[in-house]
Amino acid sequence: MNKNRKVFNKSRRRKVVKSSRKWVYIVIETKVRELDAKLLLAYYLLKEGYNVVLGHTLTIEKCLEFFPPGIFLDKGVGTKDKIRRFKEAKKYGHAVVNLEEEGFPLSEKNLYIHGYLSHESLKLLDYEFCWGEIQKKVIVDHYPQFKSKCVITGNARFDLLKRKYRPIFAEEVTNLKGKHGDFILINTRFPPYTKTINEDGSIDTNRMKRYQMMYGTEKVKEYGDLYRGFIALVRDLSHRYPQYKIIIRPHPSDIADVYRKDLSGLKNVSIIREGNVVNWILASKLVIHNGCTTGAESFLLEKPVISYIPVQTYKSHLPDDLSIKMYNAERVCTFIDHELNTYNFRDNKYRELEKNALLSRYSAGVGNTFAYQNIIRNLKTLPVQPSGTNRIHMSPRFKKKLQKELSKKIYKNPLAMEYLPSLTTSEIRHFLDKIQSIENDQDDINIRLFKNKICEIRLD
Repeated sequence: MNKNRKVFNKSRRRKVVKSSRKWVYIVIETKVRELDAKLLLAYYLLKEGYNVVLGHTLTIEKCLEFFPPGIFLDKGVGTKDKIRRFKEAKKYGHAVVNLEEEGFPLSEKNLYIHGYLSHESLKLLDYEFCWGEIQKKVIVDHYPQFKSKCVITGNARFDLLKRKYRPIFAEEVTNLKGKHGDFILINTRFPPYTKTINEDGSIDTNRMKRYQMMYGTEKVKEYGDLYRGFIALVRDLSHRYPQYKIIIRPHPSDIADVYRKDLSGLKNVSIIREGNVVNWILASKLVIHNGCTTGAESFLLEKPVISYIPVQTYKSHLPDDLSIKMYNAERVCTFIDHELNTYNFRDNKYRELEKNALLSRYSAGVGNTFAYQNIIRNLKTLPVQPSGTNRIHMSPRFKKKLQKELSKKIYKNPLAMEYLPSLTTSEIRHFLDKIQSIENDQDDINIRLFKNKICEIRLD
């Protein structure tokens, strides 16, 4: 009997189960900004017959040769990076699609065209997924020959802001409220200033010149003036409202230590960058920003949101137009004193309905549709064949290359570690469990981590 069992097991090992599922490879650059939205997209890709590999941008790029031909979904950092990655993906038989995180709200059109796109990068693409009609028009006006590649889809980051998915954030929102009490959230976006400040507080003239070349002298001066205006506002709010905690959430590229030094000694002020910003917005009493995407996110979450404009600015940005514009600290305090506790988005006091129509031009999927549906519908048109395998084969050569890649100094760089710290099976499982609960889904989702930078997600 034991002999027969051994023969039977041997026979089973020889049996190869062919899979009809296709593969999508999704990259992440900034974990706190992108992970949840990319996992939302991954879940619905699973339901549509795809398996997903998700991970750090550079790590995924280096491993493309070991993956079955599929769809490489990029979010590029700059033109040179895109071209290199697109060529690498094409070399190993992958279709290439770009979902540009920087395509919203597209405040700096020239910088976007010359810094994030090029004729060569667009030529290599199968599709350029656009946030909305504004982004598509900017690209097509500059590169009309690639009009057919530009498809309006929206971004799953905004899908998460809809009422359907609010339960995903409920637990963490409760935790934040319990830990911080009532707080005002201030989101910043002043890297061209904070990156020029040395540890001793002096200005690094070489960096300053570099940013002046990139943005223009007047624009860099504006960033510095706005930064100082926000620091003054925080100091004022800290003294006038000791009952509130003030959370400063620097932009991912901001140097947080600059804020810490300039706001030291204020007991009710904290500089915190961790966690998904949606949790922080939902837990806050009020959001204050200037030209930051979180202004649009706060608007979609129906939170009171102020665009603080303490100095004359170069131009108005969409997130400012979606917010309640205020030009001095006294007006902000008046709102806190008399309107904050009674604010109701649906009262339309600040033309919220009109603003919603404006936003729909910049981002598809704002109304009753979902960006993930638009993305998947277009991915299905790509001529990608089922791989025949339902898991990534971890060959010795793959393991060796992955180990060598992750030993590089760039992965130990403090800023890189802040952008994308380790992925964990538990956090991915926790998020997908919440989506499955919303969808009343009982499917068994298999999660496999390659080191701590790549994750395979599949249905068995």
